[in-house]
Amino acid sequence: MRLLPALPLLAALLTPSALAATTTQYAVLRGVQVQGRVATLTLDYVDVFSDTDADARRVVALGDYPSAQAYFEANPSGLYVRNVNPLLRTLKTDARTAFALACLDRPDGVQAVPLETFVSAWKGFAPQGCWPFSERVVALHLNGTRVLRAEQVYFP
Repeated sequence: MRLLPALPLLAALLTPSALAATTTQYAVLRGVQVQGRVATLTLDYVDVFSDTDADARRVVALGDYPSAQAYFEANPSGLYVRNVNPLLRTLKTDARTAFALACLDRPDGVQAVPLETFVSAWKGFAPQGCWPFSERVVALHLNGTRVLRAEQVYFP
């Protein structure tokens, strides 16, 4: 039996394309400290489930609801937030991080805003035409620990 060297496999796993995978992480935004054009976000990661049959099956399998029908009836807004880990994390934005709010007056329902406007909305002062930051849930688009985009998740 011939063993293959581990080095090529390790090199393949560490290529820039493997490291550059963008992920979306949902979190409750617990705190924000702004320093110039960057912010330190204090986050409580959560799972967000929508009103799809696939998500209903996942939630039932997790034991949160006895049936898909019970899940749909308990979540008329179409979103369910599950928080099973109270560990808080901190991530820093940078000058390239994009911020977005859920707004009625936009064709796609999303408005790009500067950091200051995003933080102001999180504190309860949403711009006219934008939804309140009621649940304080954000969708973070991450590349490793770099925050590419932070956007408000709208709860109907």
